[in-house]
Amino acid sequence: MADQITLTIPCEPDFQSVAHLVLGGLAVRLNLTVENLEDLQLALEALLDGGETVDGDGSVTVRMSLHEDALETTVGPLSERMLAGLVADNGDELGLRRVLASTVDDVSVDGDSVRLTKRVGDG
Repeated sequence: MADQITLTIPCEPDFQSVAHLVLGGLAVRLNLTVENLEDLQLALEALLDGGETVDGDGSVTVRMSLHEDALETTVGPLSERMLAGLVADNGDELGLRRVLASTVDDVSVDGDSVRLTKRVGDG
């Protein structure tokens, strides 16, 4: 079973640093390189920075799971507009999906959430 931390925070810049801090602590436990941690934090920031990120009460849940060989981060609920942008194939356009795909090893949409996976030893 994976160690897991769940944060529900207001989707405001002041609270994003809390998610980054927890993510950094878990990355240290997994011995992720600084470059891999920066990639994962960039991906998390890209999801949290969207003005239309959350539906409803303005909060977002960030669930971080530490596995033997990977750090998995799930963010949601996300707005329908943001989810549609992640599912759409925009070709060569530099969109959110392309940013996420270039910074983490796996991106998947599950309902109204996005799961990001960064594996140990992968670039």
